[in-house]
Amino acid sequence: MPEIDNERRLSAVEFGRWVLAYNEAGINVKCMPSQDAMEQAKKCAFVVCSNLPRSSESAKALGLKGIDACESMFRELDMPQGNWRFPRLSPAIWAVVFRLIWIVGYSKNAESFREAKKRAHSCAQRLTELASEHDKVLFVGHGLLNWFVSRQLKSMGWAGPQKAPRKYWEYGVYRYHAT
Repeated sequence: MPEIDNERRLSAVEFGRWVLAYNEAGINVKCMPSQDAMEQAKKCAFVVCSNLPRSSESAKALGLKGIDACESMFRELDMPQGNWRFPRLSPAIWAVVFRLIWIVGYSKNAESFREAKKRAHSCAQRLTELASEHDKVLFVGHGLLNWFVSRQLKSMGWAGPQKAPRKYWEYGVYRYHAT
């Protein structure tokens, strides 16, 4: 969970600035991983994170000694932005609004939905390459990207949880099963 104010009501313009701050925020030290998550992480031979601070800080919070790769392709999916000054909504509501209009084609200052799906496919391919090289790979990712990558991995023959993890510190274990 990032260390940022989620309660203040914002205009769409202010929400765009909030997203930038969210992407630069570190993790909230009051919200730490479970012992189970830490044990799973330590079983991995290779650690890959995004280039956002909360990803590498999360890897460290899992008790890992180091990060093997920090790649921008694994950053969270971009959030479109608006220049409206009204209404004023919570960041959570704006996130839902912008994600919904993003799905139907609005992508101002962000990658398009189609581009995001292509990037998730590239991420899944990269994770597959890393897994074939290092066997057990820990990917410390971000919510919506994790969901897209999970779908891609499954379409490539990987088995994993029925639903991709959605909450902070939830994780999924994926295994490749050649068909």
